[in-house]
Amino acid sequence: MRTKAFAVVLCLLAGAVAVGCADGAGTTDTRSADQLLGDANGTMKALTSVTIVMEITSASGGKGYSSRLMTDLKSRCRLKATWSYGPELEHIRIGETDYIHPNDAYLDMWSRGTVPAMRNKPWLKSPVSEARGADNLADCVWPFSSSGKAMKGDPTELDDKPVIPVEVPDDEVEGGHYTFYVAAEGKPYLLRVDHRDSHHRRITEFSGFNDRVDIQPPPAADVLDLSSLPPDASGSG
Repeated sequence: MRTKAFAVVLCLLAGAVAVGCADGAGTTDTRSADQLLGDANGTMKALTSVTIVMEITSASGGKGYSSRLMTDLKSRCRLKATWSYGPELEHIRIGETDYIHPNDAYLDMWSRGTVPAMRNKPWLKSPVSEARGADNLADCVWPFSSSGKAMKGDPTELDDKPVIPVEVPDDEVEGGHYTFYVAAEGKPYLLRVDHRDSHHRRITEFSGFNDRVDIQPPPAADVLDLSSLPPDASGSG
């Protein structure tokens, strides 16, 4: 990713949100930091689908986790995630059913008990109600919200797209800090959120706004329904 300062942004056409032109030479966005975040959050909450790419690295620069999530923001989504120390996961959530495609390293760290049969099929089927936080499964709903004392930054560019950054301290994490990048042209989409603290940096990028989402379950022959296992099945595969 790269960001760079830009000097001139074309004046938005009539009807664009809360933007005024300054001296005919450029554009001055008159919205406050809170208004910018409010407009962005409202726009994102109205979406019917979005793609979310996340990368978490340590403060020293080492990679830790990366993921790509396509979601209808309701009940249908697909995730692919990798951890730098080996685990990999594909996950499909459709309604109240999870389909989980783990590699062996993921199963080794899984919060649930495993049996050898779970390594003989590419996909595992499980009710959403059985999901645990340590499973690191996707939630199709994304909470587009923010809180804290917001400060508006100078206009800049994000991958050649004009944006306005908004800085917000993270009151829940010591030394935590958010930067929200709001699109400065067209709809005020939230294009990226950076979060930094003393230990990690998390970059979350948003794209594919309202794209068609066609998420289907894996072939039945490739699926092991975990409910078919004996209730007392446990141990390590």
